[in-house]
Amino acid sequence: MPTSSFLSRRVEPEALDSLNADAPAAQRSRRDLRRLHVVMGTRRIVLRAIGRELDRRPLRVLELGAGDGSLALRLVARRGAHLPLPSWTLLDRQSLVSEDTLDGLRSRGWAPIVVTADVFEWLARPAEGRWDIIVANLFVHHFQGEELSRLLAAVAESTSLFFCCEPRRSALALIASHLVGLAGARAVTREDAVLSVHAGFRDQEMSAEWPDDAGWSLREYSAGLFSHCFLARRA
Repeated sequence: MPTSSFLSRRVEPEALDSLNADAPAAQRSRRDLRRLHVVMGTRRIVLRAIGRELDRRPLRVLELGAGDGSLALRLVARRGAHLPLPSWTLLDRQSLVSEDTLDGLRSRGWAPIVVTADVFEWLARPAEGRWDIIVANLFVHHFQGEELSRLLAAVAESTSLFFCCEPRRSALALIASHLVGLAGARAVTREDAVLSVHAGFRDQEMSAEWPDDAGWSLREYSAGLFSHCFLARRA
């Protein structure tokens, strides 16, 4: 497909977001996503970007669009317990984190906090304070235009380090999105995979939406075969 086909982002509602959390199709899709994260090397990509920061103590981490918390569990799996306990807040519009996942985080020395709320409303609460790290995975591509600018501005006000890993908008990624069924993905995931690539990022698109503040160091780059990453660090 010509590169010109990807000059403009196209954000459309994804099927998983409209399903009840307990629906069998939603549960299958979340299992699909866990497998796809392994294929895409998401854990390795995130740890390469912020792994050193995750080793610091104490630490307050906020994950946007945390889903079932499986990424957080995989990220901290190689780390032992430390005191004082670092905290990992899992923010999502649906309550999806199981007790097994929470126990897994606790056993590795983290104090997990589950928050079910709208991201804009929750980040606007003065009582929540600042975070050492805000991280997001396959979340930011759901926003565009004024909403995307608002989200990144709210993040910039709440942390000194932000990292997100999103779909890359490219011909190769689009071809791969049509083939996720070969990895066992069911109908919802097959549909959403294609939509997520069209809503993904390329070049310096997130940097252009980040608040105009000379105090930040921005890095936007491709990772692996299908991921596009954004790292903002306050100088």
